[in-house]
Amino acid sequence: MPKVTWPHQEAKRLRRVALNPDKPIIFETGYGPSGLPHIGTFAEVARTSFVIKAFKYAFPDAKVRLIAFSDDMDGLRSLPENVPNHENLRQFLGMPLSSIPDPYEQASSFADYMNGQLKRFLDSYGFEYEFHSSTQCYQNGIFDEGLKRVMDNYTQIREIFISTISKDKREAWSPFFPICETCGKIYSTRVVEVDFNNYTVNYHCDQTGQGFEPCGHKGTTSITGGKVKVGWKIDWALRWYTFGVNYEMYGKDLISSANMASKICSILGNKPPVLYKYELFLDEKGAKISKKIGNGISMEQWVKYSPLGALLNFLLANPNKARQMGLPILPKIVDEYIEVLRKEEPNNSNLSMWFIDNLQLMHDASNLEKNELSYNLLTNVAQNLGLRDPALLYQYAQKYDSSIEQNASFFRLLCEKIIAYIQDYEEPAEPLVIDVSYRPYLSEFIEMIEQTNNFDDLSGEEIQALVFLIPKKYNLNQAQWFKFLYAVLLGKEKGPRLGPFLSILGQKVVLSMLKQAKKKL
Repeated sequence: MPKVTWPHQEAKRLRRVALNPDKPIIFETGYGPSGLPHIGTFAEVARTSFVIKAFKYAFPDAKVRLIAFSDDMDGLRSLPENVPNHENLRQFLGMPLSSIPDPYEQASSFADYMNGQLKRFLDSYGFEYEFHSSTQCYQNGIFDEGLKRVMDNYTQIREIFISTISKDKREAWSPFFPICETCGKIYSTRVVEVDFNNYTVNYHCDQTGQGFEPCGHKGTTSITGGKVKVGWKIDWALRWYTFGVNYEMYGKDLISSANMASKICSILGNKPPVLYKYELFLDEKGAKISKKIGNGISMEQWVKYSPLGALLNFLLANPNKARQMGLPILPKIVDEYIEVLRKEEPNNSNLSMWFIDNLQLMHDASNLEKNELSYNLLTNVAQNLGLRDPALLYQYAQKYDSSIEQNASFFRLLCEKIIAYIQDYEEPAEPLVIDVSYRPYLSEFIEMIEQTNNFDDLSGEEIQALVFLIPKKYNLNQAQWFKFLYAVLLGKEKGPRLGPFLSILGQKVVLSMLKQAKKKL
């Protein structure tokens, strides 16, 4: 198994700030609750937690805090596709997410529901974090000092910012976005005058946007007390300045934002944090995952279909490499985790299990016997036998290898996850071409299995050797022979290792499947 070293390397980058024993080291993660939280949202907390564990290992006397920040005062720019009755939200476009009704009708606002989903998911993994709401930080005055610093340095901030935008937008640019006192929208307003002495701005609600219209109101408002919000890049710097953030990760699509926020943080009077850029997550088709579209795997699906540790193990891979994740490849991701459970001991700080254990989680199983049982194999068994009972699937697994009783709770849980997966998700069928030239050998294969009196007592490896007898006898292409068997048995070009799979099914079921397949050819 490859060693997990990147969190230790990141921890070393924080050596200088760790030298002050009286000041806690502040780690921050952030997300926008414009849709249901997804893997990217969770990944920042998980990966930052990996760095924190490595940091504590290197500097055991250091104090740390992890802030999970929700930008819930941001305005709704477009309709999320993965929430119920999303068309009903159209009237709220341009308003802060914390001012929009919850489409699920379970929380006080759109943002509160999404924030609750994130916290529930983080709590299920045992993360230690402080949750901070942008709305509360603005309305409760937590950001007031920083907002005044923004206005005190208005000219300098404006100069470095407008150099990055088109000339036609420079004259109207302002760091402040007043919330219209009449219509409640945030993106329909523009600042027309700034009063530096009183920390107020005059604004006009006259900006049209995609899907929403301004109300035309003109007013004057304070920049403190939650009356305005600053733009994203300045908002990011405002958090760093206010909380004294020392470390934060960000996706590669935010490189320019991170550079700008670092400059603004310095202008406000604080040193910007140590930053770490990571690659983005892609769905199974290679597209960037999105909260609004809901592609990839949702956090609800991770919890429902896989053991908790599988996601953590997935995220321990090098963040500088883009990773694909989606429902079709979920079995592969879980099986990678099972392989780690089989081969790793938890007491090595460069191994996956050390990080999972040190997240104060019970890892799912340890000292697993070296067998062929896998998520993918059991999924195929359940699908092809039409099993919808986890207990029955566990019986098949137990028949294959009775040693799983040593980790019965893990394998029972795995069977529950698999049944949930196949009940909810059916992989789109692809056109399958079966090489019928192998049909004559199918009859002999059936006869061979019928004449093997002790078939149910054979191991997976012994049955695997049995499958090879036909291609060896007739000098057939072995790969094509197995491809033919996968096609007639599973309706797929490939599948789990055939010997262990047939061993789990048993002689009676195998013969039934083969004879039915023969009739269809």
